[in-house]
Amino acid sequence: MTTIELNGNRIELKPQENAHYLHLANNFIPLLSAGEPFAKVCALVLADGMRKSVGTEHPLMQSTLWMMHQVGVRTVKIDLEGQQVNFGETAASDMEGRPFEENFTPGNQATGRAMVATLMAVTQRSVRVNGEEWAVRVQPLETMKRVNQETMQSRQFGEEIHVTAVRRLVTLLMQGKAKDDAEVLAALQVVADLNVRGFRHSADGKQVAFEAFSEPNALAMAYLSNLSPDHRDRAVAKARELNDRCMGKAPQASAPLGRRRRD
Repeated sequence: MTTIELNGNRIELKPQENAHYLHLANNFIPLLSAGEPFAKVCALVLADGMRKSVGTEHPLMQSTLWMMHQVGVRTVKIDLEGQQVNFGETAASDMEGRPFEENFTPGNQATGRAMVATLMAVTQRSVRVNGEEWAVRVQPLETMKRVNQETMQSRQFGEEIHVTAVRRLVTLLMQGKAKDDAEVLAALQVVADLNVRGFRHSADGKQVAFEAFSEPNALAMAYLSNLSPDHRDRAVAKARELNDRCMGKAPQASAPLGRRRRD
């Protein structure tokens, strides 16, 4: 039996369905992206539930407590009036150093580990552009809905979607927009969401060469999209195939931008 202590009460943690963890993701992502510690974000969500008199048996409270437990918290005190949170001595998390895919077994999904791994992956990303690491800063949901739609609409016949996304980003850069411009940040997030880990472009922006794709990101994004295990496997396999191209094991992932790509 797994337990955690909240305000002096020992609470039994029970396995939860993915839907509850996915529901919480939108609350976690903006705060984690802003640099807030994972355990603190969990505490903020718990405090909000406590203010609304939501019991600890509620699936969303249980899911939050599970994620807190996964990052090593065993005891927490939340003072609603004083707006303070105190954690007891934390245990070392065993998530680091393990193969990323191990976090996504059915048991690890039910106990919050899959969502913890996913949230950490998608809020700590960077894309290497011409050898420089550009941090991916998660943009507002409404902005991303628009930019994703515009990216799909600009896709040329026969063009792979990651090529479209990079072409759109490079076009913005060629227009003189800085890397901290809101449109550039949104375009960069689309590129990262499509598992691009690194690419180079020519000075005139007409040529691009892909350097790497992120297989862990492919798995995390598929999980966050609530795809089935089979579809997650396909997403990872696609990222692996693209990496093979980058390493010369398949036709090179390089193409002129602005023209139809021929393999």
